[in-house]
Amino acid sequence: MTNESPAPPVGPLLASAAVMRRDDGRVLLLQHLDEGPFAGRWSLPIAGVGEDETAEDALSRVLREHVHVQPGPFDFEDTLYVTGDGGMRFVVNAFLCHGWQGEPRFNAKHYADAVWAQPATPSVASELLPEVGEWLARTLGEPDHPQTVDALGALLDETRGALLAAFQSVPERARETPLVDGWSALDVLAHTADVETYYREETERLLRLPGHTWRSFNDAQWDDVHRTRPVDDLETVRGRLDAERERTRFWLASLADEQLEQYGNHHERGAVRISDRIEKIARHEREHAEQLLAMSDAARDA
Repeated sequence: MTNESPAPPVGPLLASAAVMRRDDGRVLLLQHLDEGPFAGRWSLPIAGVGEDETAEDALSRVLREHVHVQPGPFDFEDTLYVTGDGGMRFVVNAFLCHGWQGEPRFNAKHYADAVWAQPATPSVASELLPEVGEWLARTLGEPDHPQTVDALGALLDETRGALLAAFQSVPERARETPLVDGWSALDVLAHTADVETYYREETERLLRLPGHTWRSFNDAQWDDVHRTRPVDDLETVRGRLDAERERTRFWLASLADEQLEQYGNHHERGAVRISDRIEKIARHEREHAEQLLAMSDAARDA
């Protein structure tokens, strides 16, 4: 007899979850049957997204087949990363559900029990899937990111300032010298400008093109192409960096706050909010500000 290694965990699998909240703040929670990846645990109504479905299709199926209501309008709220029994991983897109028709009741094929509960109550949260319980207790359906054009603009200003301050901390003599991961400080600024262009254009496509799916930036490919080009001087790179930020701010100012709540497709997360994609520019700058600070330390140590 040979000893076989256990199969690696499957996933991540894409799923949709329904956040059904009453006027009194209570949320519909369902207890899973004693089988499957969430055996015996409580959660929001959740269903996997089939190969021929969108996240919205799966959500409608959850509402009709799992809780026996007619769907009303719904809004994408957030993406949760959930781990089930056996290490199965799920990317769960949570949607706020509004104006459903009918009285929710659980389907015995999928669930063992149902309750309307305040998700922040300790006794309830302890019975929930950990990731779902933490998210509900933290947000109660309230978004945790800027929701206005002005707030996102201020965030971009903040992270750009941090990026440039970190660059200035690198000694001038060392700014074109590879210091961390084969990159120089000037490489970081050039990369940041190109990534901002890409992120902005992809976000604009999500708004403009129905069904467009966000395509991730290929850092390795950028690095290969960047190495074949003549090295630009600091003035040229800074000019490109400033020009891209001006284009981003001009485009952002053309948006209404309501457009930030729209969402589009993502090849891994399933659904992403427009505001999150704009915030991604800021997150990217913050990450490279930390890289520049590490370069500053490396240059001074050298």
